[in-house]
Amino acid sequence: MAEDAGTLAITSAGTAEKFSADLDSNSSIRAGSVVTSISFRARPTNSGNVFIGTVGRDATTLVTSTYGFTLEPGDFFGKDDISEKFDNWEADAATSGDKIDWEVSFEAGAKA
Repeated sequence: MAEDAGTLAITSAGTAEKFSADLDSNSSIRAGSVVTSISFRARPTNSGNVFIGTVGRDATTLVTSTYGFTLEPGDFFGKDDISEKFDNWEADAATSGDKIDWEVSFEAGAKA
């Protein structure tokens, strides 16, 4: 089992962004990695709510203020015992520039 963490800053409020967009060459997880647990924390200094969730089964449903989990500044959300591609998780925010810290456990080398 491997772990990784990062921070996603929402560039444009109202436009969903994938957490995998935060990955760089120093990240040990890859977009297609199978996540076994995942957690998110909205930064306490955020100006508004953030919204997190997974892409819909039809791969076209994007996270919005009406679809996904709403986190107020400082709120935490986590899921254990899952088997989901990291690339399926995305976020949006009510305010551009707000940030979401994330942490995952994943099966190194496993892809869905």
